[in-house]
Amino acid sequence: MNHCCADEDIDELQIETGLSRADAKGILLEASPHSFLPVSTAEKTNIFTKEVPSSPTAATEKSAKKTLWSRNYLFTIAINLLVYSVHFLLMLWSTAYAMERFGASIGMAGLASGLFIVGALFARIPAGRFIDFVGRRHMFLTGTSFFFLMILLYLVAPTLTLFMVVRFLHGISFGLTSTAASTIVAALIPLSRMGTGIGYFTLGVTIASAIGPFLAMTLTAVHAFTTGIEITACAAFVIFVLSFLIKAPERVILPQERQDLKKLSFSRFFEVKSLAISVIALMGGVCYSTVLSFLGAYTNAIGVTGIGATCFFLCFALTSFISRPLTGYLLDHFGGNVVIYPSLLSMACAMGIIANATGDIAMLIGALFLGFGYGTVTASCHALAVHCAPMHEVGVATSTYFVLLDFGIGVGPYTLGSFVPSFGFSFVYLGAGVIAILGIALYYMTIGRYGLFTRHRMDRTTQAKEITAKRRQHFYEEALAATR
Repeated sequence: MNHCCADEDIDELQIETGLSRADAKGILLEASPHSFLPVSTAEKTNIFTKEVPSSPTAATEKSAKKTLWSRNYLFTIAINLLVYSVHFLLMLWSTAYAMERFGASIGMAGLASGLFIVGALFARIPAGRFIDFVGRRHMFLTGTSFFFLMILLYLVAPTLTLFMVVRFLHGISFGLTSTAASTIVAALIPLSRMGTGIGYFTLGVTIASAIGPFLAMTLTAVHAFTTGIEITACAAFVIFVLSFLIKAPERVILPQERQDLKKLSFSRFFEVKSLAISVIALMGGVCYSTVLSFLGAYTNAIGVTGIGATCFFLCFALTSFISRPLTGYLLDHFGGNVVIYPSLLSMACAMGIIANATGDIAMLIGALFLGFGYGTVTASCHALAVHCAPMHEVGVATSTYFVLLDFGIGVGPYTLGSFVPSFGFSFVYLGAGVIAILGIALYYMTIGRYGLFTRHRMDRTTQAKEITAKRRQHFYEEALAATR
């Protein structure tokens, strides 16, 4: 068996796509990272110039991916909205509930709330690796059913320790569900409209970030803790039902991949090609979480307790909501550089404005800049992380992006917050602004100067990925035929 790319294959891919020889070889290696199954000379001549035979399943998937607004896509958006609404509602609810029901301290109640994120991180890493092997739909249904069942245990947990265990397990179900949903939606979106598709998909997070906390604050203010669980249980049941109605595109698994499944390495759990752009998302998460965690204490400290404090996240949600579809359009038509540089600069400006704010207007302007910057960074980095990866590594790329984003959101308040006692809140926000500036430099050094996300380069890579996806399907069918 030939374990490398034949020169003829590289030459034909260069002619077909206009890629350089090195890039063409890289794309071919991405298509089957283990080895290529042998093909005849005639097939080598025609494999990139004629339609490769495919199975009915592959043909159905190809047809389904021609349109963006399919039923499966809309249902997945609805599930994402409901999942994150439950997540945000229970983050605030669980803190208040732990303090009232178990008499927990603020620190222990905060830990109970935060264990949800720990559980999600614990699940995301293996989920991205194994989702295509266990089946995308299978993992999706497992996650949504687990997500629903865990909610039913909140009110019956007899001790704070068991309540924390429920929070951790619920976080695992959230990690499985959200990773599977993001992987499925990336497979449903046409490659040429990935930015737009991800932009609309992530709108659910923005809407949920307003709905969830609002409901939680309203219910906990009147101590209606049982009502909160009833609402989230109903939402989780709807999620479970909708997940059964979604037809998830599955990818073919080459025989070599199954043989290689038990091998452990960094590259099998993290998509190396998506790491750089995911680190940019991490830096954006640090900036956002710093504002989210300390805004109340900061506005009290500087005496801004009016509309600047109460409407801060309303303004944030407004520009974040507007930015996501706009980001998708710009990304699909002009490439990644057009959205990443302005978004990081916007976040840096937001941090500077907030750090020096003395009144309501300045705080609201900072919120507008932050919403545009963070909304654009998260939506575009998600789409670009998927773009960076071969089509058969979408699950790992999705997991890589979310793990680093969640890690940034988690460590931001802890690392920068440690400077508050010595240097004050303004210093912390300025420090977050410096991190955004460093993000611009890092993006240029690792991605921008190589032109990886120019529109022309992205179009060529997309075309090559589609060709190599057909090639993988062809190899898979040859392997099946050889075993019959």
